[in-house]
Amino acid sequence: MKRYLVAGMCSMVKFCLYCMRINLNIAIIKMVPNSTENNALNVTLTTKATRSEIIYKEIPSYAWSEETRQMILSAVYYGYSVSALLGGLVTHRLGGKRVILFSLLSSSILTALIPWSAGVSTDLLIVLRVLDGMAQGLHNPAMLIILANWSVAHERSTLVSITYSGVALAEIICNPLSGWICSAYKLGGWPLSFYTYSTFGAVTAILCIFLIYENPDEDPYISSNEVEYLKSFDTTVGEKNKKISAPWLSILTSSAVWAVVIAFSSNAFGFFFIITEAPIFISEVLKFDVKTIGWLMSILGIVECLFALLSGVCADFIVRRELLTILPTRKLIAICSMGLSAFLLICIGFFQDSAILCLITLILAFGLLGCYNTCFMANVLDITKHYSSVIVGIMTCLASSTGFIGPSLFAALLKKKNTNDQWYLMFKIIAGIQLFGLLIFLLFAKAEEQFHSIEENISKQEMKSYESIKDTE
Repeated sequence: MKRYLVAGMCSMVKFCLYCMRINLNIAIIKMVPNSTENNALNVTLTTKATRSEIIYKEIPSYAWSEETRQMILSAVYYGYSVSALLGGLVTHRLGGKRVILFSLLSSSILTALIPWSAGVSTDLLIVLRVLDGMAQGLHNPAMLIILANWSVAHERSTLVSITYSGVALAEIICNPLSGWICSAYKLGGWPLSFYTYSTFGAVTAILCIFLIYENPDEDPYISSNEVEYLKSFDTTVGEKNKKISAPWLSILTSSAVWAVVIAFSSNAFGFFFIITEAPIFISEVLKFDVKTIGWLMSILGIVECLFALLSGVCADFIVRRELLTILPTRKLIAICSMGLSAFLLICIGFFQDSAILCLITLILAFGLLGCYNTCFMANVLDITKHYSSVIVGIMTCLASSTGFIGPSLFAALLKKKNTNDQWYLMFKIIAGIQLFGLLIFLLFAKAEEQFHSIEENISKQEMKSYESIKDTE
């Protein structure tokens, strides 16, 4: 079925973009020669005849301070938060496919320029990372409008989960693959990792030209039966969507919109903090070695992917069998996701004497956060298909800002008192924020259409135009 292929291609786009975003987290270890992993940078020992034979490789390295490294790593989130709302507005006018292609191609080009920019100046590298974040921030609203055109209500959770599982797959594959590429000095070391992901992104963009279409009517390869099936549910947003502006006052004063925005941002606060700081926690508090950390981060991604897909399938099964209606189903998944995750994060503090129990609890807590797409992204499509790109732009703008707010808050805690107890305190803070977002979602979330349909809005605008012309006569 073509709609599942479209969701799969959207997942591949997410995979490429996320790999290009997080690859630097691994590569920067090899880019800075003072780190433990780089004590023997640029040196490879051969053992064919004698271990004294040394082959030197001209791989660039830099003497960046810790502050500079953190600035380089966080720069992408500043750009991401700035462009997310713009992505919603542009998608509302131009449609999803063009925005997705621009986002993916721009990010691929900017990623390929990272090795060159690092050699020119640190400031240029930071600027490119900000621009890369801005390019990537455009795609989320565009992707949701594509899904709005291709999904029906009782399949929506599954298609959204398939699409956003690309993030988890990137975590599973990118961490160990980047580590291997960056250590392959004979192949060129860390610069090759950026060229690899940028090439894959460009190839994926070419595939998207032929495999992703704005709506089923434009797709020359879809079967007529599937077109009729989707039309029977009125899935397509349509060209009229581009002719009118979004009802901003209605959107910004809607309790249903703010419920999903606050819940999504609360979820993102924990998600971004764990994905960013988990390697340090596992290394410094749980005392695992560096080689093991890459694989443990992949396990985090595997568990997240499993929960994301399972929650989507279960939600659609519940709705299809009419065990619950859509809104109670969304709230049930939210409770299982944010509620259980918050409980597990609090429990980590009680398992301080067992590194294994702490690790298992952290993995499960993070995995449960992966259900957010079934709850929140799907809920945006519940309350409005026509303006979903605008609302996702608002959501992504606020949520991505937590990518630098969380680490900044934690840095302030460590500056006050640098002990392991601060880690457990931070996990409790994350749990509290998640429970707050969950409570707002349970109280104010809705699943009915919240805004006038496109046709109604156009009719009103046409009536106003007619009345104004009549008055002039």
